[in-house]
Amino acid sequence: MIGQEISHYKILEELGRGGMGIVYKAQDTKLDRLVALKFLPPNVAASGPDKARFIQEAKAASALNHPNVCTIHDIQEHDGQLFIVMEFVDGQTLRERRGSVSFKQAVDIGIQIADGLAAAHEKGIVHRDIKPENIMIRKDGIAQIMDFGLAKLRSASSQINRLTKEGSTVGTAGYMSPEQVQGQDADHRSDIFSLGVLLYELFTGQLPFKGVHETALAYEIVNMDAPPMSSVKPDIDPNLDAVVLECLAKETDERTQSAKQVSVDLKRYRRESGRSRVSRIAAAPALYRPPQLSGEQVPVILEQAKKSNILPWIVAAVLLLGVMGLSFLYLRETSKEVSVLRFTVAPPENTVFPGIPVISPDGQRLAFAARDTAGGTLIWVRPLSSLIATPLAGTDGAFFPFWSPDSRLLGFFQNGKLKKIEATGGPTQTICDAPQGRGATWSNAGVIVFAPSFGGGLQQVSQAGGTPAELTTLDTVRHENSHRYPFFLPDGRRFLYLGQATPDENNAIVLGSLDSKEQTVLLRVTSNSVYAPPGYLLFVRERSLMAQPFNADKGELSGEAFPIAEDIGFNQSVNLGFFSASSNGALTFGLGAGSAGNRQLVWFDRTGKRLDKVGTPGLLWDFSLSPDEKRVAFRRVDRQTKNEDLWMLDLLRGTESRFTFRPGREDDPVWSPDGSKLLFDSDPGGISNLHQKIASGAGSEELLLKSTIPDYPLDWSPDGRYVLFGKDDPKTKTDLWILPLTGDRKPFPYLNSEAVEFTGKFSPDGHWIAYASDESGKFEVYVQAFPVTSGKWQISVGGGAAPIWSKDGKEMLYLAPDKKLMSVDVKTAGGSIEQGVPKPLFATDVDNYTLPNRYAISRDGKRFLVNNGIESASTKPIAVVLNWTADVKKK
Repeated sequence: MIGQEISHYKILEELGRGGMGIVYKAQDTKLDRLVALKFLPPNVAASGPDKARFIQEAKAASALNHPNVCTIHDIQEHDGQLFIVMEFVDGQTLRERRGSVSFKQAVDIGIQIADGLAAAHEKGIVHRDIKPENIMIRKDGIAQIMDFGLAKLRSASSQINRLTKEGSTVGTAGYMSPEQVQGQDADHRSDIFSLGVLLYELFTGQLPFKGVHETALAYEIVNMDAPPMSSVKPDIDPNLDAVVLECLAKETDERTQSAKQVSVDLKRYRRESGRSRVSRIAAAPALYRPPQLSGEQVPVILEQAKKSNILPWIVAAVLLLGVMGLSFLYLRETSKEVSVLRFTVAPPENTVFPGIPVISPDGQRLAFAARDTAGGTLIWVRPLSSLIATPLAGTDGAFFPFWSPDSRLLGFFQNGKLKKIEATGGPTQTICDAPQGRGATWSNAGVIVFAPSFGGGLQQVSQAGGTPAELTTLDTVRHENSHRYPFFLPDGRRFLYLGQATPDENNAIVLGSLDSKEQTVLLRVTSNSVYAPPGYLLFVRERSLMAQPFNADKGELSGEAFPIAEDIGFNQSVNLGFFSASSNGALTFGLGAGSAGNRQLVWFDRTGKRLDKVGTPGLLWDFSLSPDEKRVAFRRVDRQTKNEDLWMLDLLRGTESRFTFRPGREDDPVWSPDGSKLLFDSDPGGISNLHQKIASGAGSEELLLKSTIPDYPLDWSPDGRYVLFGKDDPKTKTDLWILPLTGDRKPFPYLNSEAVEFTGKFSPDGHWIAYASDESGKFEVYVQAFPVTSGKWQISVGGGAAPIWSKDGKEMLYLAPDKKLMSVDVKTAGGSIEQGVPKPLFATDVDNYTLPNRYAISRDGKRFLVNNGIESASTKPIAVVLNWTADVKKK
């Protein structure tokens, strides 16, 4: 945006960026002054709550007129992005000035911050994120409080006073008050605690709480008293100690009750320092904290200890401190007094979270998938005792990670396979085939129950690998179409899963068993579920994480469900809530990630430049461009009814109209060569079968092929005589079949090997079929003649799927595992194929590179229509809550 002129502001340079805004220096051309413009980041610009919070920041700060608070001039909107016009502060943050501030200056800065906070608190505004990064020191020495993005209006009439409650702690680790760490409501006294932390650091150069990781830091804030500043710097006056330590009192009622009082106390100290006096504030008792010893100091101290005959006492003390330290660790046997601890885990640098975070059964490690800026996805593992997450090599494109019961291994789905890997890294091992996995669970007896595809029942397989066995069958009475997201109960025999059905009201959490075909509906809800000791069923309802008492031994629910967290990430397109729980009281969930799942059809040129948006965004999936390029048929999911119907978009008029009207799901549209008919699959009985309908919308659907296993169309031969379709066969997995539209119309297999053959397209002359197969261990694109003769040619290199042909047949396009659109020159001559080297065109944001109907090419080969994601991933952090049931017990 540098150099652009927005409204009457010319942007000069970027000043900085953070979680709630990007700040630019700009010239106000109307009033001829320098200002700062703060924009909501593009990746969260579509979020209503973030916009409301951004407006709240402007309103909160603009209500203040104080020299120690940054002045807000205006709030405007540009291209859908809100921005605040604020005073340009020529200076540095307090963090940047650290080390160059004298003691006298530190006292003056503390007074100014306290005065600014006092002015805000008088207006009913709580900042909630006081830290050095949010304090600017101007060149003239004036300190100003910045960034009221986390402010909370205390007015009871405010309609947005709970916008910042996202089911997790709000604030910055190290500077939060005990009540913020525990997720409780924060009033002005929370700011006073944060001010105390800031003053402590300002006067001593150290933070009062020094946990080696977030969990330990949170524990110290809640449970440990800060040592006197004089124990860090002996020359600090005990009376100044008293001022700061009173701000750091754990209980809000024992804390200094107003920022104004902090200012008065600091001013009194400044005025009376150097003179003998009796302060009205009693000095705080000297609380002992063991000194931090370097490795060089320890031998010297021990040698001195030997000489003074006190070595046994020191050894005893060290052992005692060690035992005490271990007892503080939550992940050991916790006492009833341990508080609930909350912290967040940000995505690794230059990545976003596209899916569910999974806590290990022992509660010690967190696994998650993270997507980088190039579109590649890896599984990462982060010990909760560490600030660093580590990517697992070999998990490119992996999804739905799940833990082994001993927390040693991770299972996941990748390239049509179910795999496993050591959580510390190592080679991946294939367990079995799983064309389009939808979740898995691992028993303590070494049995893995998993959903191999987006349709059908669950299967079971040994953790050592082998041929999976059918485990559950769809309930046709409830019109089920998918069993997914299984989760073992503690006995390792029974498991929970989501029975997805049509209409949406039939969706349910179901109890199944390895020992019986009996299936018991527990709860009508559209969400995955997990069991959390000592006895709760967790699931998502309307973006809230709910808990309901559940007797795992009897398999019975009791009582009423109640919310335990809000704004939970939820992918509506696959009915997946982003949460998990350990066996010892750890809970983790994504904040808002994938909550909408909106997608948009977009035209791109061959360089990846966006040209035009097509139609309205929403839950859009499979689409097909008509042969004359005047219409687009696509599947849209209705957010209210959850029906999945085909719609028709008129590209010339820009209008959309519903094409199918039956309850259930219609998808995978395929145009006839002349554009007069539309082929698709429909599942009114719970099984997807091939149907066709006149493209004008007249008449009703015609059943072309009825089958007891799912069928879905892939392409129509150029001469209109054959339909290429996929068939999910339990014995041979996914195969390619041909349906003749003349003669006896008896379908026959085109490819039905032991491998998964998935997606396929006829060449423009009808003599070849390009398809994807995992016969090599991962999906690659191949070409074979039609009808099948000898010879097969691999087109892709390094993985690929969803191939299509250019209209002249001289180019093959496919999607790579990192979702890049690839191009390969091809030449068909003499019954063989000559292919060039694959070249990347541009990165896409399709939902899955292996699925068909995610992109299309124009007749002239210069443009591509792509179903691109809008909110398919999140930069919001993962929330982690330890000992979460303690809150439930209190209630």
